[in-house]
Amino acid sequence: MEETSKSNNLILDVNEKPKILQWIILAFQHVFAMFGATILVPILVNTVCNAEVIPIPVALVASGIGTLIYILCTKAQSPVYLGSSFAFIVPITAAYLKGGIAGAMTGIMIVGLIYIIFSIIIRIIGKNWIDKLLPPIIIGPMIMIIGLGLAPSAITQIGLTGELTDNWKEIIVALITFLSTAIIMVRGKGFLKIIPFLVGIIIGYISAICFGLVDFTPIANANFFSMPNFKIPFIHYTPTLIAALTIAPIALVTMAEHIGDHTALSAIIGKDLLKKPGLDKTLLGDGLATLVAGAIGGPANTTYGENTSVVGMTKVASVWVIGVAAIFAICLGFLGKFTALVSTIPNAVLGGVSLLLYGFISVNGLKVLIENRTDFSKNKNIILASTMLVLGLGGATVAITHGDLNISFSGMSLAAIIGILLNLFLPNEKEENIKIENDNNTHNLEKEKEHKTMKKNEQIIELNHPLIEHKLGILRSKSTGTKEFRELAGEIGSFLCYKAMEDAELEETEIETPICKMKTKKLNEDKYAFVPILRAGMGMLDGVINVIPNAKIGHIGMYRDDTNNHKPVNYFFKVPKNIEKKEVILLDPMLATGGSAIDAIELLKEKGVKKIKFLCIIAAPEGLEKVTEKHPDVKIYCAHIDEKLNKDAYIVPGLGDAGDRIYGTK
Repeated sequence: MEETSKSNNLILDVNEKPKILQWIILAFQHVFAMFGATILVPILVNTVCNAEVIPIPVALVASGIGTLIYILCTKAQSPVYLGSSFAFIVPITAAYLKGGIAGAMTGIMIVGLIYIIFSIIIRIIGKNWIDKLLPPIIIGPMIMIIGLGLAPSAITQIGLTGELTDNWKEIIVALITFLSTAIIMVRGKGFLKIIPFLVGIIIGYISAICFGLVDFTPIANANFFSMPNFKIPFIHYTPTLIAALTIAPIALVTMAEHIGDHTALSAIIGKDLLKKPGLDKTLLGDGLATLVAGAIGGPANTTYGENTSVVGMTKVASVWVIGVAAIFAICLGFLGKFTALVSTIPNAVLGGVSLLLYGFISVNGLKVLIENRTDFSKNKNIILASTMLVLGLGGATVAITHGDLNISFSGMSLAAIIGILLNLFLPNEKEENIKIENDNNTHNLEKEKEHKTMKKNEQIIELNHPLIEHKLGILRSKSTGTKEFRELAGEIGSFLCYKAMEDAELEETEIETPICKMKTKKLNEDKYAFVPILRAGMGMLDGVINVIPNAKIGHIGMYRDDTNNHKPVNYFFKVPKNIEKKEVILLDPMLATGGSAIDAIELLKEKGVKKIKFLCIIAAPEGLEKVTEKHPDVKIYCAHIDEKLNKDAYIVPGLGDAGDRIYGTK
């Protein structure tokens, strides 16, 4: 995936530091997002085993330490929070019932080692084999299963499982929580819009108190500080491999979850995390975190869909926030009073928030399929997705027993394994082809032409308008003088800018007309910057500034070296402060060989710019092909696409040297 534009509207990017108050509140929001699910894993395991296999405070500490380890391993380039994995609930329970705490914790540590081994292999030979093993058609349904599989938990927490007369209070509290969160997300302004889940939980908790659903006894009985009940190998138990084998196979499943969550988060923040920091580093961080979690008696860690959802909803992707959230989680594990307070949050409140969070995870699975253009006209893809969804959501279970070995796969685990096997061994469809080879070649050429046309329609926008044609005709004429040429270049620049701003996002504001107050929309002009390529690009600047007067302006200096194969030479680069946060509109009247455009785009990307549009008056097909191939994420707006380049790399029919004609230097 190419790094996309900031159409994601991130309020804080990966490496941006928030303000102190913002920092604290956002960090607590991540803590709250992970809290319910993180403690649910030990609660379920402990309930089934009728023993304290995983203490809740240990799960919190393991979550925080694991996240900090992950941040170090990924060099603070990935805003991921690690928490307890639902995939391991059944395996941990089975391992404990068979081999006690030694079997459960050894199995968790082995999972961490498997992650580490896979990360080393990926670092040595690359991740292409992983892509083949876990393509989007596997990852997409996996993410959907994760979200939809959690749906019953949210429904149970809300209380929508029986007669309304039995639990009407819980349902009302869940509804208040849900609506509060949703309204803040949709209509919230300023800082409130950043913390919808925290606001929703607070409002839901207050409403739960009003309905008498909160029991404060645990808070009164708890100590202010308490040491978590860690379980250390060779001190509290001796590691054993027999029962641990029940857990180890799930590592492959959670690796799919790992890739899926990172893919989903990449789509949200507009950066491919599987390339940078890289899958080897993210797996290493996840593996070391799980190894340490098992070594202190905590559950296996995993990338957290809930916190991915928080990033998507709040548009805050700062690793600084994630790191502070991890420190808070560690501290919470030692604060008996606060842990008790959070434990008093009723299920109805958690359910109201989870209704949004779990659905968001599922939708991200759909996005993976859509963004990778998964072709569901192919029966193989239909078979893979439908089989995985039915197995994952239908409660299917397969047990393998051989002597002391007892391994079971169910739900998400079984769906992932069957999906991977079907993808590897199910043959691809054999397309009917009764035409001779020449017909095949013709068909392929037509398809290639169709693809290029589609690409042109998507990435290259040519203005076909009578007024443009009229003004271009005057502009091309060698009899047109400098003054008129300069004015026409600016006018055509205005037309191009209007077209390029069709996808601009407006902010709602309130004004007062001579008659009454009304709500209207305005453009945040500070989000935009014009960067002309010197010197000819300056001829378009007056025209575009007329469209967005308050946009910032930068300059890139380049000239064409006619003695060195017409290659561009850079001699000046000056752009506004915080250019990486702006949408940049690059200006150059002529797109000929494409060299200057490519170099200018690369310079801007090196400064962190994520959304770039290129405006030119005329373009040559050769230059367009090179720019679109090198930078497929940059849209090009041109008044006209000319025929070709001549042997001197001038556009034909063209308009001559735009710089000379604008400034009258020849």
